[in-house]
Amino acid sequence: MIDIEQVIDRSRRIEDLLRQHYHAKGSDLQQLIISCEDRLPHDVLIKLDKVAELNKQFTSSDTLVDSSDEFIKLCNWCEKELAPRSSRLVWGVAITLLCGFTLVAIWFYSVNWHHIKF
Repeated sequence: MIDIEQVIDRSRRIEDLLRQHYHAKGSDLQQLIISCEDRLPHDVLIKLDKVAELNKQFTSSDTLVDSSDEFIKLCNWCEKELAPRSSRLVWGVAITLLCGFTLVAIWFYSVNWHHIKF
């Protein structure tokens, strides 16, 4: 079973991602989704609509909805898809360059150490 606080927390995390990274405007999750739907992939849009629908069911009814596991899985998937990712290639190139320059500097100083005067 899912707690209403957990539903609100998960929904707010998705709302924050939509506001910060997709410049969504609105007061609730459904309005945020509608305001940035042209910037979202179709599969993400479908799952976000399902999250908004389940969120509405959880928060508007006093009874617990039996799809709490589905809600958590959808929220996890949506957060993963909406969060910005740095390309592994970019990080790989940056680390390779850093290590390369460090190795060249070590080699240069080891070869020319006896020529350096203080």
